[in-house]
Amino acid sequence: MSGARVSSACAAVLRRDLLLAWRRRGDMALPVLYALIVATLFPFALGPEAQLLARIAGGVVLVTVLLAMLLAFDGLFRPDLEDGSLEQLMLAPQPLPLLLAMKIAAHWLTTALPLMVIAPLMAGMYHLPWPAMKVLLLALLIATPLLSLLGAVLVALTAGTRRSGMLLALMLLPLCVPVVIFAAGAVTAAQQGLPWVAPIAWLGAALALALVLAPLACAAALRIALDA
Repeated sequence: MSGARVSSACAAVLRRDLLLAWRRRGDMALPVLYALIVATLFPFALGPEAQLLARIAGGVVLVTVLLAMLLAFDGLFRPDLEDGSLEQLMLAPQPLPLLLAMKIAAHWLTTALPLMVIAPLMAGMYHLPWPAMKVLLLALLIATPLLSLLGAVLVALTAGTRRSGMLLALMLLPLCVPVVIFAAGAVTAAQQGLPWVAPIAWLGAALALALVLAPLACAAALRIALDA
């Protein structure tokens, strides 16, 4: 199998998923609107004190992005499973983990990237200083692909289950706790003028590991779900 055919197949899968997401622009806007609503409600509940809002800014933005991404996970593989295109991917001569990696990349581009665009706006509502905001954006740039990869594995595990949204949330949230802790720790360290590179490095190491293992786990889980 030539590398050109594999590359063209991966590009076709990515282009198809992006086109389908563009046709369902309302679904793309739902996580963004949810994140904005949740981020807006915190200052009303806690009060307008700038120091308090700045202290919790990193954690609020990270948790809000996590919960907003959770809204879109259930549709990662389910539409392809229902219309039969997932079986076509499994029968394709190209490696299934690579094709699934393209689907995960399309999910990140259509779900997490818009949330990263509005993250400075949400952080600005909490008076987060610019140096800490740069660390927050860097943490989101590493944490959101990691969350997409972890979520994709769990979605593949629950692909054959009807109404798996609650089960997916219960399985994903414990895995996301370390990601949120390291990302929020980096932002807090930047606010206090302390070294913040170590938490980011741990997130980067976890992302590198997930980039290799998550597509393989997704392929194995989907084969089990479709054979069951």
